Amino acid sequence: MPASRADTSGYRQNGNTLKYAFVVRPGFGWKTILLPLLTLGIISGHPTPSAASTTFDSIKFWTGTGTKKAAMVIQWNDGDTPTSMVWGYRWNGTATSFDMFQSIAGTTYLTDSSSPQNSQTYLGSDPRLTTSWTKYGFGNALDSVVFQNDTTLRTQSDWTNGYWEYSVYGGTFDYDLYDAEWNYVGETSYSQTGTYTYSNVNWFSSPIGASDRILIDGSWDAFSFAPNFLSTPVEEPSPVPPIPPTTKSIRITSSSELEITFTTTQNITYQLESKLDLLASNWIPLTSSFSASSTETVFLLPIDPLIPKQFFRLRQLP
Repeated sequence: MPASRADTSGYRQNGNTLKYAFVVRPGFGWKTILLPLLTLGIISGHPTPSAASTTFDSIKFWTGTGTKKAAMVIQWNDGDTPTSMVWGYRWNGTATSFDMFQSIAGTTYLTDSSSPQNSQTYLGSDPRLTTSWTKYGFGNALDSVVFQNDTTLRTQSDWTNGYWEYSVYGGTFDYDLYDAEWNYVGETSYSQTGTYTYSNVNWFSSPIGASDRILIDGSWDAFSFAPNFLSTPVEEPSPVPPIPPTTKSIRITSSSELEITFTTTQNITYQLESKLDLLASNWIPLTSSFSASSTETVFLLPIDPLIPKQFFRLRQLP
Protein backbone atom coordinates (compact mmCIF):
# COMPACT_ATOMS: atom_id res chain seq x y z
CA MET A 1 0.00 0.00 0.00
CA PRO A 2 1.56 3.35 -1.00
CA ALA A 3 2.47 5.83 1.74
CA SER A 4 0.47 9.02 2.21
CA ARG A 5 1.93 12.29 0.94
CA ALA A 6 0.99 15.96 0.89
CA ASP A 7 0.69 18.01 -2.27
CA THR A 8 1.69 21.60 -1.42
CA SER A 9 0.57 23.16 -4.70
CA GLY A 10 -2.14 25.78 -4.25
CA TYR A 11 -5.35 26.50 -6.06
CA ARG A 12 -7.05 29.84 -5.44
CA GLN A 13 -10.21 31.43 -6.70
CA ASN A 14 -11.78 34.69 -5.53
CA GLY A 15 -9.00 34.93 -2.95
CA ASN A 16 -10.17 31.90 -0.99
CA THR A 17 -8.10 28.81 -0.22
CA LEU A 18 -9.10 25.65 1.63
CA LYS A 19 -7.90 22.07 1.74
CA TYR A 20 -9.84 19.06 0.57
CA ALA A 21 -8.94 15.50 1.42
CA PHE A 22 -8.56 13.42 -1.72
CA VAL A 23 -8.39 9.65 -1.96
CA VAL A 24 -7.57 7.74 -5.14
CA ARG A 25 -7.35 3.97 -5.68
CA PRO A 26 -4.63 2.97 -8.19
CA GLY A 27 -4.51 -0.51 -9.63
CA PHE A 28 -2.70 -1.97 -6.59
CA GLY A 29 -4.18 -0.12 -3.62
CA TRP A 30 -5.21 3.23 -2.24
CA LYS A 31 -3.15 6.38 -1.72
CA THR A 32 -4.03 9.64 -0.05
CA ILE A 33 -3.27 13.19 -1.13
CA LEU A 34 -3.85 16.53 0.57
CA LEU A 35 -4.96 19.12 -1.96
CA PRO A 36 -5.02 22.82 -1.02
CA LEU A 37 -8.15 23.70 -3.00
CA LEU A 38 -10.95 26.20 -3.03
CA THR A 39 -13.34 25.95 -0.11
CA LEU A 40 -16.81 27.08 -0.95
CA GLY A 41 -18.84 29.32 1.30
CA ILE A 42 -16.00 30.71 3.45
CA ILE A 43 -14.84 34.31 3.21
CA SER A 44 -11.20 35.05 3.99
CA GLY A 45 -9.71 38.38 4.94
CA HIS A 46 -11.78 41.21 6.39
CA PRO A 47 -14.97 42.04 4.45
CA THR A 48 -16.37 45.52 4.75
CA PRO A 49 -20.03 46.13 5.54
CA SER A 50 -22.33 46.13 2.54
CA ALA A 51 -24.90 48.80 1.85
CA ALA A 52 -27.37 46.70 3.85
CA SER A 53 -27.13 47.04 7.61
CA THR A 54 -25.26 44.37 9.57
CA THR A 55 -27.65 41.91 11.19
CA PHE A 56 -27.32 38.82 13.35
CA ASP A 57 -27.93 36.81 10.16
CA SER A 58 -24.84 38.37 8.56
CA ILE A 59 -22.54 37.65 11.53
CA LYS A 60 -20.19 34.84 10.46
CA PHE A 61 -18.41 33.87 13.69
CA TRP A 62 -20.70 32.52 16.40
CA THR A 63 -19.72 30.80 19.63
CA GLY A 64 -21.70 29.27 22.45
CA THR A 65 -25.01 27.41 22.35
CA GLY A 66 -28.51 28.50 23.23
CA THR A 67 -31.52 30.39 21.96
CA LYS A 68 -30.42 33.87 23.06
CA LYS A 69 -28.05 35.89 20.88
CA ALA A 70 -25.80 38.91 21.41
CA ALA A 71 -23.15 40.71 19.37
CA MET A 72 -19.65 41.75 20.46
CA VAL A 73 -18.05 44.67 18.62
CA ILE A 74 -14.38 45.66 18.77
CA GLN A 75 -13.17 48.94 17.24
CA TRP A 76 -9.41 49.58 17.32
CA ASN A 77 -9.35 53.02 15.67
CA ASP A 78 -5.81 52.30 14.49
CA GLY A 79 -6.20 53.44 10.87
CA ASP A 80 -6.54 49.87 9.59
CA THR A 81 -9.66 48.44 8.00
CA PRO A 82 -12.24 47.41 8.81
CA THR A 83 -12.50 49.94 11.61
CA SER A 84 -14.99 47.84 13.54
CA MET A 85 -15.45 44.04 13.74
CA VAL A 86 -18.28 41.91 15.17
CA TRP A 87 -18.60 38.39 16.62
CA GLY A 88 -21.75 36.58 17.77
CA TYR A 89 -22.53 34.82 21.06
CA ARG A 90 -25.29 32.34 21.97
CA TRP A 91 -26.37 31.25 25.45
CA ASN A 92 -29.23 30.16 27.68
CA GLY A 93 -29.99 31.36 31.18
CA THR A 94 -28.01 34.36 32.43
CA ALA A 95 -24.77 35.68 30.90
CA THR A 96 -22.70 38.83 31.32
CA SER A 97 -20.75 40.75 28.73
CA PHE A 98 -17.54 39.39 30.26
CA ASP A 99 -18.90 35.85 29.78
CA MET A 100 -19.35 36.70 26.11
CA PHE A 101 -15.83 38.11 25.77
CA GLN A 102 -14.14 35.12 27.39
CA SER A 103 -16.21 32.70 25.28
CA ILE A 104 -15.21 34.43 22.03
CA ALA A 105 -11.57 35.40 22.66
CA GLY A 106 -9.11 32.57 22.18
CA THR A 107 -7.28 33.68 25.33
CA THR A 108 -8.54 35.98 28.08
CA TYR A 109 -6.16 37.00 30.88
CA LEU A 110 -7.77 38.29 34.08
CA THR A 111 -5.32 39.76 36.60
CA ASP A 112 -6.56 40.25 40.15
CA SER A 113 -5.33 43.70 41.24
CA SER A 114 -5.38 42.75 44.92
CA SER A 115 -4.09 39.18 44.56
CA PRO A 116 -2.04 38.71 41.35
CA GLN A 117 -1.37 35.10 42.35
CA ASN A 118 -5.10 34.43 41.87
CA SER A 119 -5.08 35.63 38.26
CA GLN A 120 -6.99 33.48 35.78
CA THR A 121 -6.76 32.49 32.11
CA TYR A 122 -9.82 31.60 30.02
CA LEU A 123 -9.78 29.84 26.64
CA GLY A 124 -12.42 30.67 24.04
CA SER A 125 -13.24 30.04 20.40
CA ASP A 126 -11.24 32.51 18.29
CA PRO A 127 -7.46 31.93 18.68
CA ARG A 128 -6.77 35.14 16.71
CA LEU A 129 -8.22 37.26 19.53
CA THR A 130 -6.51 37.86 22.89
CA THR A 131 -7.83 40.13 25.65
CA SER A 132 -6.30 41.22 28.95
CA TRP A 133 -8.37 42.46 31.90
CA THR A 134 -7.76 43.63 35.46
CA LYS A 135 -10.13 42.66 38.25
CA TYR A 136 -10.89 45.47 40.69
CA GLY A 137 -13.34 45.71 43.56
CA PHE A 138 -15.83 47.45 41.26
CA GLY A 139 -15.52 44.88 38.42
CA ASN A 140 -13.33 43.87 35.50
CA ALA A 141 -11.62 46.54 33.37
CA LEU A 142 -10.38 45.87 29.83
CA ASP A 143 -6.65 46.59 29.38
CA SER A 144 -5.75 45.38 25.89
CA VAL A 145 -7.15 43.63 22.82
CA VAL A 146 -5.00 41.90 20.19
CA PHE A 147 -6.23 40.42 16.91
CA GLN A 148 -3.64 38.53 14.87
CA ASN A 149 -3.85 36.22 11.88
CA ASP A 150 -1.42 35.33 9.08
CA THR A 151 -1.48 38.83 7.57
CA THR A 152 -2.85 41.19 10.23
CA LEU A 153 -1.82 42.38 13.68
CA ARG A 154 -4.09 44.81 15.49
CA THR A 155 -3.51 45.80 19.09
CA GLN A 156 -4.41 48.60 21.47
CA SER A 157 -3.58 48.93 25.18
CA ASP A 158 -5.55 50.82 27.81
CA TRP A 159 -4.11 53.86 29.62
CA THR A 160 -0.94 53.98 27.50
CA ASN A 161 -2.09 55.93 24.43
CA GLY A 162 -5.78 56.07 25.21
CA TYR A 163 -8.49 53.98 26.82
CA TRP A 164 -11.22 51.50 25.90
CA GLU A 165 -14.70 53.01 25.81
CA TYR A 166 -17.54 50.64 26.62
CA SER A 167 -20.92 51.12 24.93
CA VAL A 168 -24.04 48.96 25.07
CA TYR A 169 -27.44 48.53 23.49
CA GLY A 170 -30.26 46.45 24.95
CA GLY A 171 -30.85 45.39 28.53
CA THR A 172 -31.91 46.80 31.87
CA PHE A 173 -29.79 48.06 34.78
CA ASP A 174 -29.70 50.76 37.46
CA TYR A 175 -26.79 53.15 37.87
CA ASP A 176 -25.72 56.13 39.94
CA LEU A 177 -25.70 59.73 38.76
CA TYR A 178 -22.97 62.25 39.61
CA ASP A 179 -22.56 65.93 38.85
CA ALA A 180 -19.51 67.59 37.24
CA GLU A 181 -17.77 67.62 40.63
CA TRP A 182 -18.44 63.89 41.11
CA ASN A 183 -21.03 64.50 43.81
CA TYR A 184 -23.70 61.79 44.02
CA VAL A 185 -27.07 63.14 42.88
CA GLY A 186 -29.24 60.05 42.70
CA GLU A 187 -29.99 56.85 40.79
CA THR A 188 -31.59 56.19 37.43
CA SER A 189 -32.21 53.24 35.11
CA TYR A 190 -31.39 52.15 31.57
CA SER A 191 -33.94 49.93 29.84
CA GLN A 192 -33.92 48.98 26.17
CA THR A 193 -35.23 46.00 24.22
CA GLY A 194 -32.71 44.22 22.00
CA THR A 195 -32.48 44.12 18.23
CA TYR A 196 -30.96 41.80 15.61
CA THR A 197 -30.32 44.70 13.19
CA TYR A 198 -27.47 47.18 13.60
CA SER A 199 -29.35 50.08 12.02
CA ASN A 200 -31.64 50.03 15.07
CA VAL A 201 -28.75 50.34 17.53
CA ASN A 202 -28.38 53.57 19.49
CA TRP A 203 -25.19 53.21 21.53
CA PHE A 204 -25.27 54.09 25.21
CA SER A 205 -22.02 54.77 27.11
CA SER A 206 -22.13 52.13 29.80
CA PRO A 207 -21.83 53.30 33.42
CA ILE A 208 -21.34 49.67 34.55
CA GLY A 209 -18.57 47.23 33.69
CA ALA A 210 -18.69 44.16 31.48
CA SER A 211 -18.72 41.79 34.47
CA ASP A 212 -21.90 43.47 35.82
CA ARG A 213 -23.63 43.91 32.48
CA ILE A 214 -26.39 41.28 32.03
CA LEU A 215 -27.02 40.42 28.39
CA ILE A 216 -30.45 40.01 26.84
CA ASP A 217 -31.48 38.52 23.53
CA GLY A 218 -30.54 41.11 20.90
CA SER A 219 -27.84 42.83 22.99
CA TRP A 220 -24.96 44.66 21.32
CA ASP A 221 -21.78 45.46 23.30
CA ALA A 222 -18.89 47.50 21.91
CA PHE A 223 -15.40 48.32 23.10
CA SER A 224 -13.96 51.19 21.08
CA PHE A 225 -10.42 52.45 21.67
CA ALA A 226 -10.09 56.20 22.23
CA PRO A 227 -6.65 57.11 20.81
CA ASN A 228 -4.97 59.98 22.62
CA PHE A 229 -7.94 59.81 25.00
CA LEU A 230 -10.25 61.24 22.33
CA SER A 231 -13.65 59.57 22.12
CA THR A 232 -14.54 58.05 18.73
CA PRO A 233 -18.08 56.99 17.72
CA VAL A 234 -18.64 53.29 17.07
CA GLU A 235 -18.95 52.54 13.35
CA GLU A 236 -21.05 49.83 11.75
CA PRO A 237 -19.03 46.61 12.18
CA SER A 238 -17.85 44.08 9.63
CA PRO A 239 -18.59 40.42 10.39
CA VAL A 240 -15.42 38.57 11.43
CA PRO A 241 -14.80 35.57 9.16
CA PRO A 242 -14.29 32.24 10.95
CA ILE A 243 -10.98 30.46 10.55
CA PRO A 244 -11.39 28.11 7.56
CA PRO A 245 -11.13 24.41 8.42
CA THR A 246 -8.23 22.62 6.72
CA THR A 247 -7.23 19.00 6.27
CA LYS A 248 -4.32 18.38 8.61
CA SER A 249 -3.73 14.73 7.74
CA ILE A 250 -5.24 11.79 5.92
CA ARG A 251 -4.12 8.20 6.25
CA ILE A 252 -5.30 4.67 5.61
CA THR A 253 -5.66 2.78 8.89
CA SER A 254 -6.69 -0.53 7.31
CA SER A 255 -7.86 -2.00 4.03
CA SER A 256 -11.38 -0.83 4.86
CA GLU A 257 -10.90 2.37 6.86
CA LEU A 258 -9.66 5.91 6.24
CA GLU A 259 -8.73 8.48 8.93
CA ILE A 260 -9.01 12.22 8.14
CA THR A 261 -8.03 14.95 10.61
CA PHE A 262 -9.31 18.50 10.10
CA THR A 263 -8.30 21.64 11.98
CA THR A 264 -11.46 23.14 13.47
CA THR A 265 -12.55 26.01 15.69
CA GLN A 266 -14.27 25.17 18.96
CA ASN A 267 -18.03 25.82 19.09
CA ILE A 268 -18.21 26.39 15.33
CA THR A 269 -20.73 24.21 13.45
CA TYR A 270 -19.52 21.96 10.61
CA GLN A 271 -20.66 19.16 8.33
CA LEU A 272 -18.48 16.56 6.59
CA GLU A 273 -19.28 16.21 2.88
CA SER A 274 -18.02 14.18 -0.05
CA LYS A 275 -18.19 13.88 -3.82
CA LEU A 276 -16.67 11.48 -6.32
CA ASP A 277 -15.73 14.15 -8.86
CA LEU A 278 -14.69 17.76 -8.11
CA LEU A 279 -16.54 18.88 -11.23
CA ALA A 280 -19.79 17.48 -9.91
CA SER A 281 -22.18 20.18 -8.73
CA ASN A 282 -23.34 18.74 -5.41
CA TRP A 283 -21.53 17.66 -2.26
CA ILE A 284 -23.11 14.76 -0.36
CA PRO A 285 -23.37 15.12 3.46
CA LEU A 286 -21.64 12.28 5.31
CA THR A 287 -22.49 13.53 8.81
CA SER A 288 -25.17 15.62 10.41
CA SER A 289 -24.16 19.09 11.57
CA PHE A 290 -22.05 19.21 14.75
CA SER A 291 -20.31 21.76 16.95
CA ALA A 292 -16.55 21.21 17.15
CA SER A 293 -15.31 20.52 20.67
CA SER A 294 -11.58 20.95 19.99
CA THR A 295 -9.05 22.44 17.57
CA GLU A 296 -8.85 19.13 15.68
CA THR A 297 -11.65 16.81 14.55
CA VAL A 298 -10.95 13.24 13.44
CA PHE A 299 -13.19 11.18 11.17
CA LEU A 300 -12.96 7.42 10.58
CA LEU A 301 -14.55 6.58 7.24
CA PRO A 302 -15.15 3.28 5.46
CA ILE A 303 -13.30 2.63 2.19
CA ASP A 304 -15.39 1.34 -0.70
CA PRO A 305 -13.17 -0.78 -2.98
CA LEU A 306 -15.51 -0.13 -5.90
CA ILE A 307 -15.02 3.65 -5.82
CA PRO A 308 -11.88 4.74 -7.76
CA LYS A 309 -11.55 8.17 -6.10
CA GLN A 310 -13.29 10.34 -3.57
CA PHE A 311 -13.03 13.94 -2.31
CA PHE A 312 -13.91 15.12 1.21
CA ARG A 313 -14.43 18.56 2.69
CA LEU A 314 -15.44 19.92 6.07
CA ARG A 315 -17.90 22.75 5.51
CA GLN A 316 -18.68 25.38 8.09
CA LEU A 317 -22.39 25.98 8.47
CA PRO A 318 -23.99 29.38 9.16
